[in-house]
Amino acid sequence: MQDLLPHARPTARPESPQVQRLRRAYEAALAATETASGLLWAQRPVPPQVAAVPGTLARALDGTAAGPPQVPDWQPATPALRALDAALRTAADAVAGRPAHPTAAVRTASAPPPDPWRLRARLLSHGSVRYGLRVALCIAVAEAVTAGLPLNRSYWVPMTVAFVLKPDLGSVFLRAVSRALGTLLGVALTAAVLSLSTDKWLLATIAALCVALLPYVAAAHYGLTTAVMTPMALILVQLGGQSGAAEFWPRVLDTVLASVIVLVFGYLLWPERPPHRIEPRIVAAATAVRAYLGSVVRQQHQRQDQQQAQIWLRRTAYRSLADARQEVQQGLTEPPPAGRQAEAWLPATTALERLSGAVAAYSAQLRYGGREAEPAEVERVLAALERLVTAARAHRPPAGHTQRPTGPHDPARSALAQAATELEQLLTE
Repeated sequence: MQDLLPHARPTARPESPQVQRLRRAYEAALAATETASGLLWAQRPVPPQVAAVPGTLARALDGTAAGPPQVPDWQPATPALRALDAALRTAADAVAGRPAHPTAAVRTASAPPPDPWRLRARLLSHGSVRYGLRVALCIAVAEAVTAGLPLNRSYWVPMTVAFVLKPDLGSVFLRAVSRALGTLLGVALTAAVLSLSTDKWLLATIAALCVALLPYVAAAHYGLTTAVMTPMALILVQLGGQSGAAEFWPRVLDTVLASVIVLVFGYLLWPERPPHRIEPRIVAAATAVRAYLGSVVRQQHQRQDQQQAQIWLRRTAYRSLADARQEVQQGLTEPPPAGRQAEAWLPATTALERLSGAVAAYSAQLRYGGREAEPAEVERVLAALERLVTAARAHRPPAGHTQRPTGPHDPARSALAQAATELEQLLTE
């Protein structure tokens, strides 16, 4: 959402009232989300009439509410509840178009300008060069194989290799296997359809159905996407005046060849072990959370430009955590040893995600809830993050086990204190 909002510049035209209203509503919703994180940590419910306020705000935004949103009068007794009350009242004022309180706002911030030297460093990094060499090797092998075999469409093998090796589609091992199995299933379904009828209207209807299913199967599984695209392509060949059945064996052969090439030359020779993929993401996420926490500690004495930097640090931390989670989830689909190592790093990823929520809650409670700073707890978290970074760089997944509380904790303790305890338990040898 924040990326979709236009960011005003000094020389740009003033924002329209609608954009200003949406920006204020988003900033207030972000503050309410961060304050709610503290309540989740404390495991303390809020009154039902207060819990219903976000739904009322949503209806006000889409124009279905009966009147301007209001927050009921209640007596928040803890910093977490006071922070939630302040954030909800700010959100209600933003949605209703009432003036905002000068201290109750969470500003958005555009991304800093790209650093060309950093971009060059990323393009020439070890991971990028390694991935480029893997793609080049697989394409070269595919070209050599197709040059020595009498294939009808020799271009299909290297093209399939390139599709399977796309870095944004998940695990290479899983994609290669899913591509082969999905193609076999798709060919089988097409053979069943063509054996029943070759009526053009029926085939056109089935092809249209395949196109309609693509957005859903693409979100579900890569193999299902292939299983739907294969009948669509073969049926379109049939509708074009050629024999779709004649393409069954070439399509299967080309796909199986490409999958075997990827598995042998793109996976077995380049195993995606944690030192190559997961652990750098863990280091980046822990470093980003540490920088975000440091900015929160300094927030009471920050100037406006420093506050904008804190906002960007928060966004960077969330994105780094999302990247780490994605890499671990992809690793879990790999066979050993990559799958086993990804499973070992899963608790650390979860702990970092919970810690980021605790930092957001701590920041909101400092700003809105009147909570006093907790330097000792901050030092505990920073020390634990340093230990986690050291372990990741040494390729040693944490061996401890986190025991989360089963009931509400002391409201005097912040979410940050509980997060520090959980992280220390995880890092226990």
